[in-house]
Amino acid sequence: MERVAVVYNDRSGALLGGDPPAERLVRRFGESGVTAQVRAFAPETLGADVEELLKGGPDAVFVAGGDGTVRAVAERMLGGDVPLGVLPAGTMNVLARDLGVPEDLDRAIGALLAAPVRRIDVATVNGVPFLCSSTLAMMPHLGRLREHARGRRGAGTVRLLGRGWRLLRRYPRLRLTIDVDGRVYEARTRAVVISCNPLDAGPAPMPGRQRLDAGTLAVYVTEDRTGWDLLRVAGKLVRGTWQRDPGVHTYIGETVRVKTPALAMMSVMSDGETAQLTVPLHYELRRRALAVLAPRDRP
Repeated sequence: MERVAVVYNDRSGALLGGDPPAERLVRRFGESGVTAQVRAFAPETLGADVEELLKGGPDAVFVAGGDGTVRAVAERMLGGDVPLGVLPAGTMNVLARDLGVPEDLDRAIGALLAAPVRRIDVATVNGVPFLCSSTLAMMPHLGRLREHARGRRGAGTVRLLGRGWRLLRRYPRLRLTIDVDGRVYEARTRAVVISCNPLDAGPAPMPGRQRLDAGTLAVYVTEDRTGWDLLRVAGKLVRGTWQRDPGVHTYIGETVRVKTPALAMMSVMSDGETAQLTVPLHYELRRRALAVLAPRDRP
């Protein structure tokens, strides 16, 4: 590669401290003999920013940020041939991990510059793309508590843990109808995950995916009657044995439709970003819609 574009989120933890992010990124790519045109992530102008960067004819577009930042940039690149390079600078970095990108930012740049181009699947919910997973019911609320807990210590952390425990005790089980490729399942649940390609039986905080181009959605639904049931599943998630729990039901397909008589709108967290979406929720898969740089042999 000779020339790349880089979109960076200046609030990402991996970019804080030391030199300004733009200077650091330009210098690091320059050390590898690559010219980098950098742009700070700005949601209100992102579409125009990515379009302008692509007009410059880069060999790749890199994103330094969390999964939400990566998803936002990737949405503007779907169907194109310029590959996306994911620099892990967020909290979870799910896609970067699944692609085999090293956690260290400098090592990640080196690995991505030498990586082959692969095409991976992209999922959508009500037409909105996501790259990793989408969660329903209680899960988005727990995700927001996790975000509030970032950087907090002492009494603030204790209060948030208390709010999490109250949520776990009081959140009602939703009555959902889940249609997977025409097969209908009824569920009463507080936790649903729809993954773009199936999850491995790995450990917390989020099991990885062996393949990112398998062409299927995977739906994971917990069947719980008490808070202790969810805690049991959480414990198995930490140990990496959650898929063997009888309280976790798995459904595989290419299209998923979720509806409930209780709600007209539902909180949905996709790749770490929460939105209120109209029910029923329609999930679909766009096969190999995104070109990426993948250091791991099999994406």
